[in-house]
Amino acid sequence: MTLSSTSKTLEQTLEAIQAMDLTLIKFKATRDEDGYGWSPAYADELELAYKRYLILHAKYPDLMLAPERDVDRFWHMHILDTRKYAADCEAAFGRFLHHFPYLGLRGEDDAKALDDAFETMQQLHLKEFGEPMGQPREAAAACGAQVASAWCGVEPSVQAQAAWCGVEPQQKAHAAWCGVEPSKQQARAAWCGVEPQQAKAAWCGVEPSTKS
Repeated sequence: MTLSSTSKTLEQTLEAIQAMDLTLIKFKATRDEDGYGWSPAYADELELAYKRYLILHAKYPDLMLAPERDVDRFWHMHILDTRKYAADCEAAFGRFLHHFPYLGLRGEDDAKALDDAFETMQQLHLKEFGEPMGQPREAAAACGAQVASAWCGVEPSVQAQAAWCGVEPQQKAHAAWCGVEPSKQQARAAWCGVEPQQAKAAWCGVEPSTKS
């Protein structure tokens, strides 16, 4: 699908991005039933990060950029409102801004391309906005396990200095999940994993500023 292309100056594009009304996108993202269960404050934070991604895309259209995972999820929510997304793209870019959801999934070279795109975006974010891209404070961290599934999180009574974790001993899945309790602490990310030789042992911790 391609909308009629309308020439836009960079200034017009940036103004249109800033003017996007994403209220309903944020509303759905906060829902547990059919959204991501984000808090309103976190949805606001992701709105800013998403608009910054669009700004970078507008300023550097020939570069491959990869946003953080939850920024990408916010983008997905925007796309799902098909009429609004199409209208917002036309207003900002004069064309339909397509989303390619397979980057990083097609082998080692593709995974490296995704890492490079993320690194490029980090550098441009620092250059354009004067601060590192960082990790929104409620985002869960990606992690993996070699033997069994594991879970970890941050104790709400401590401030990102300790975490609890464990392994589901009966699970045979090779993937693990972990994250940070979104409303009880200040850490930005958590990581966890399973010791490959001991199915009942796991390690986890908090890294305040790393990406997922």
